[in-house]
Amino acid sequence: MRISDIQRFDQALSGFTQLQANTAKFQTQISSGKKINSPADDPVAAAQVLLISERVAASTQYDRNAGLADLHLSQQESAVASANDALQRIRELTIRGRTSTLTAADRHFIATEMRQRLDEMTSLANSRNSAGEFIFAGSLVDTQAFTVDAAGSTVYNGDQTTRDIRISEFRSITEGFTGSEAFMSIRNGNGTYVTDLAATNTGSGQMVPAGVVDKSLYEAHDFRISFTSPTSFDVIDDSLGATVLAAQPYSDGAAITFNGIQLSITGTPNTGDEFLIGPSQHQSAFETVNRVIATLESPSATATDGARFHNDLDRALGDIDQTLDRFREVQAVIGARRNTVESQLVANEDLRLQLTTIRSKLEDADLVEAVSLLARDSNALQAAQAAFVRVQGLSLFNFL
Repeated sequence: MRISDIQRFDQALSGFTQLQANTAKFQTQISSGKKINSPADDPVAAAQVLLISERVAASTQYDRNAGLADLHLSQQESAVASANDALQRIRELTIRGRTSTLTAADRHFIATEMRQRLDEMTSLANSRNSAGEFIFAGSLVDTQAFTVDAAGSTVYNGDQTTRDIRISEFRSITEGFTGSEAFMSIRNGNGTYVTDLAATNTGSGQMVPAGVVDKSLYEAHDFRISFTSPTSFDVIDDSLGATVLAAQPYSDGAAITFNGIQLSITGTPNTGDEFLIGPSQHQSAFETVNRVIATLESPSATATDGARFHNDLDRALGDIDQTLDRFREVQAVIGARRNTVESQLVANEDLRLQLTTIRSKLEDADLVEAVSLLARDSNALQAAQAAFVRVQGLSLFNFL
């Protein structure tokens, strides 16, 4: 077969071009350390590398989100812990204020310290983060969470929205509690029912709540224990307008059980005195403390006043205990969420390690192999060029 000079030159050029491209590719791999420097090098692997890189970048962002969530949770945890300490001190002062030997002046001094503790709690509930956001205001982070109105009541100005922060591809974490959840929505009494004395009572009787002894019988109704004489009483279900127990003998401190509830009455009730039992309601931590302060500053000159004073403080202690339980619950949930964040950070790091290992296998060059192939193709190129010089000299015109 006859090969023309043009064909010979074209073949040589094609071979030179391929060898030069190969040497350039291997030189690039050696200098960059990557065997995929453009999608054309390996389209399938390049697509996989791009997807893996996106997941690695997303994982890094999830870590930043997790750090932000942990910071917010830490700030709330610290604020609630301090509020718990303040309320624990208020509880100690309440027990001290219940002592019968204290004078009105002594109780006034106790109430004064309680006001300082209440201001401390309000300040903690209005804590801000490093960005100046109110951490207990829900999504209304630029609105002061709590203010005190003209009547002295603490008002919540935030909303009920909590922000969820994504900390992995499939997991989000709630960054904290709203002020309503942490400080306002707390069940009073013993958490199930609350007791009180009728305003018209004239005796020295007071109630000692115990709890629900049979949940299957309990119904959230309003009840009234009405004394028909100093030694007998009726139990009336005001929600149904029916008498539950009639003409029951009264014994100081004896257990009274109805509707699954058990309690007792101590002291000396008079005819017509009434003791009220109703379902627990939501009561804020601030209202609980205000009620204690009001009770400590109320006069207790008569036996009836004394009974009401001690009954109100006993109820306040129950309300305080419910609030302390709520604070501990909030701390426990925050602690659990922070543990979740910590474990997710470890999981994110493990995922990135796996992804980067796979990406390395796909795109990183084997330098030993690349150097060997570069040497091979460089030598081949030099040999081809030398051969071409010899071959092109075999033209017939060189002998004419």
